[in-house]
Amino acid sequence: MIVDMHVHTWRGGYDSCLRVPSLVEEARAKGVGGVCLTEHMHFWSQEELHSLDPHPGVVLIGAIEVETDMGHMLAYGLKHYVSGIHRAGELRRVVDDLGGFLVAAHPFRMFFQLEDFSVRPRRPWTQAVADAVELPSLRVVHAMEVVNGGCTERENALALEVAGILGMPGVGGSDAHSEGSVGCFATIFERDVSGEADLIGELKAGRFQPARRLPSGEFLSCWDEVGREQL
Repeated sequence: MIVDMHVHTWRGGYDSCLRVPSLVEEARAKGVGGVCLTEHMHFWSQEELHSLDPHPGVVLIGAIEVETDMGHMLAYGLKHYVSGIHRAGELRRVVDDLGGFLVAAHPFRMFFQLEDFSVRPRRPWTQAVADAVELPSLRVVHAMEVVNGGCTERENALALEVAGILGMPGVGGSDAHSEGSVGCFATIFERDVSGEADLIGELKAGRFQPARRLPSGEFLSCWDEVGREQL
């Protein structure tokens, strides 16, 4: 089953024009069977999700993207704001207490920015990797988002390599804010996911792989694409 683990709708902030009916239509057309609504400023309740128009073939799961002192993190299983979760360590504690799952979102976004703008000399790739594996947030989360539709190819490549070095599980998400981006990156689950409990259970069991959607419409595991055994 294909699940887009990172999507924003108009309910989550000013920067998304994506509404649920068009999101569902786009996901269905692309073969995406599940979508996690990871808003910045809105928790989707089960009542809200159930009140939406029927959307057969696409499972909608409420989640949240939290801005912490160690970067953005995707929390699955967190249903309302808890004081102190802007601190990554506290967020991890809360998510663990709730039986949830925590993912570092786009951990290397803008990692190369100063180099790209010639403000700092460009590091050799080996040095960039050595610096990246020391990122503190990677010691706090259960997994990392290794492919993200809002990141550059270089940033995603770094995330894939670091995950391989650290032996961390990796998920994929589009980070879509409009219809066209939905499903560009996603996560392949070995088993069907019918809701939040299934999603978290499969994440904890490790039965998933990050994936890229090819022009043909097929989803290719990013581990197969880069050859994880070579990382």
